[in-house]
Amino acid sequence: MTRPPVRTLLKQREDTFTVSERRVVAVLLANYPSAALTSISQLAGQAGVSDPTVHRLVLKLGFEGYPEFQRALLAEVDARMNSPLSLLESSAYEPHAEDVQQAMLGSLTLAIGKTAEQASREDFELAVSLLADPARTVFSCGGRASSFIASWFVVLLSQLRSHARHVEPSLERGSEALADLEAGDVLVVYDYRRYQESVVQFARAAHQLGARIVLFTDEWRSPIASFADAVLVSLLVPSASPFDTKVPVLAQTEAIVAALVQRLPDRAKARLKRIEALRAGRVAEDA
Repeated sequence: MTRPPVRTLLKQREDTFTVSERRVVAVLLANYPSAALTSISQLAGQAGVSDPTVHRLVLKLGFEGYPEFQRALLAEVDARMNSPLSLLESSAYEPHAEDVQQAMLGSLTLAIGKTAEQASREDFELAVSLLADPARTVFSCGGRASSFIASWFVVLLSQLRSHARHVEPSLERGSEALADLEAGDVLVVYDYRRYQESVVQFARAAHQLGARIVLFTDEWRSPIASFADAVLVSLLVPSASPFDTKVPVLAQTEAIVAALVQRLPDRAKARLKRIEALRAGRVAEDA
């Protein structure tokens, strides 16, 4: 069975940590994963604890020792930096020659299932609450491989509420959107490995202007996660394609929309009725 990322393990087992171990966790998360790519004594020194404290924490996470813990983190770094070309060139990539369709559909089903198993209910509910507030304008953006999802999300969200717009996450070309942003507005960001610096910079600027950040990302987590209000993580599994699938995040996006419909049934119905009337060339009498 594949072990979850170390960051996920730290969150899953936080209730088992002592006060001293929590100091180590704080150092790890503040500079993840590089904080642990030093000696055990250096990590202990940064946290102000003893070497045995770090060792006990590593054992609680399910590792046999600090070297295995570091190898897991290094593997995460390698995975985070993978590109489609590097995956194709990797000896670990094995094409599925027999039945690509069945292999791919099976892996996608597994990816959605794993994403559902590890989904954070708290982050999901916070995201829905922020997006359901009509007083907040919603901006949505994504990187090169996820901008289409950000755009599709706005298409769906616009059916349910007003003041939703897709923006380009660039300080140069998206500055007009930042100028329109007010404190308390929501920026929905889709950012996946290899994380796009322009997206990170744009999200950080929005955060500094007072925006609430809802982040969709992968299990290695975009740097935006360090200041996001809600983080929705999708998990990947090996598949017949060298390209990271976006099916799990599409499912997460659909789940957000479904929750918004339940949260705003009357408002959503009234808006859809008005939209359909306008499409038909008339204004609804009760609009």
